[in-house]
Amino acid sequence: MDFNKYLENLKTLVNVDCGSNTPEGLQFVTNFFKDLYSDWIVEYHELNGKNPVLVIKNRDVEKFDFLFIGHNDTVFPEGTVAERQFKIEGDIATGPGVYDMKSGLLSMYEVAKEFKDSKFNICIIINTDEEISSLISRDLITEMGKRTKYALVFEPARKTGNMVSERKGLIKFEITFKGKAAHAGIAPQNGINAIIEASRWVLEISKLQNLENGNSINVGVINGGFGVNTVPDKAVIKFEGRSHDITHFENIMKTLEELKANPYIHGIEVDIKEIGYRPPLVLNDLSRELLSKFDEVKDEMGIKAEWEKTGGGSDANFLGILGVGVLDGVGPIGGNSHEASEYLVLSSVEERIQMVIKALKKFL
Repeated sequence: MDFNKYLENLKTLVNVDCGSNTPEGLQFVTNFFKDLYSDWIVEYHELNGKNPVLVIKNRDVEKFDFLFIGHNDTVFPEGTVAERQFKIEGDIATGPGVYDMKSGLLSMYEVAKEFKDSKFNICIIINTDEEISSLISRDLITEMGKRTKYALVFEPARKTGNMVSERKGLIKFEITFKGKAAHAGIAPQNGINAIIEASRWVLEISKLQNLENGNSINVGVINGGFGVNTVPDKAVIKFEGRSHDITHFENIMKTLEELKANPYIHGIEVDIKEIGYRPPLVLNDLSRELLSKFDEVKDEMGIKAEWEKTGGGSDANFLGILGVGVLDGVGPIGGNSHEASEYLVLSSVEERIQMVIKALKKFL
């Protein structure tokens, strides 16, 4: 590979504000990859008009041997690039999204290029909404996932060099409570207190947490009312649950339904909105087969890296539930994603690209 060209492209991508809600930047980086894969079959999906998705194929077929996935969006707001642009100091590159995951996208291209004319049928998805739970691209990822046998997600490796074999699933809700306002001093009996109902839900939902079993619940947002002299007519809570066990999510849904059917405050109205979902990613037989090829290559190359289970989610979660053999975190090494101190270890780039190429060649 031409590493100088890689760095030139990385600089171009990092020096663009492309948070999930920055349409102009997202369009720029999407067009960049559309041009980079110009000799492939490239499908441009507009979807919501703000978060485009590319589906790229080496040939027009119904079934694929490998699906590669990466995301163009970052978590950083517009104006971040002006504060801290792409920079290299020794073996370290910094800048917004340099690690998560502009470097992984370019590494994915280097791997894909190696197999473009091989017997493998390859599909590539590059989306722009992964950092907001892939709400727009989820159906497209699932559709293509149903047509593939193996998948690799080029999210970055951990600081230790470890890669990801399993991820917790994630479910997020926004719940709105509608009551009735009234003067708290003159006629409190005429009010329907939305905050009291919301508070009860917070307590009941939180009971589902069982950290010993890896089942977490976090109510991260609660608001409502506008003065202590008024019975609040509205309250909103937002929470998430995470687990490696999909029954945790089923229990959450069941609890929400029971709470709505049996309100504590008479006359309350409740609206339940799911605002994010990723099923758990756990190893299946195809994943283990793929993992064994990587382990062989790690030994051959002398790479000291393990496989991790993690609480964070990625687009890999949408694939494992379909029975696809999927591994994650096969991108370069770095750390501090989503932070101003995010960094990429440059010396890991070519090594990880070669590791993936060698592992896939074992299937030829």
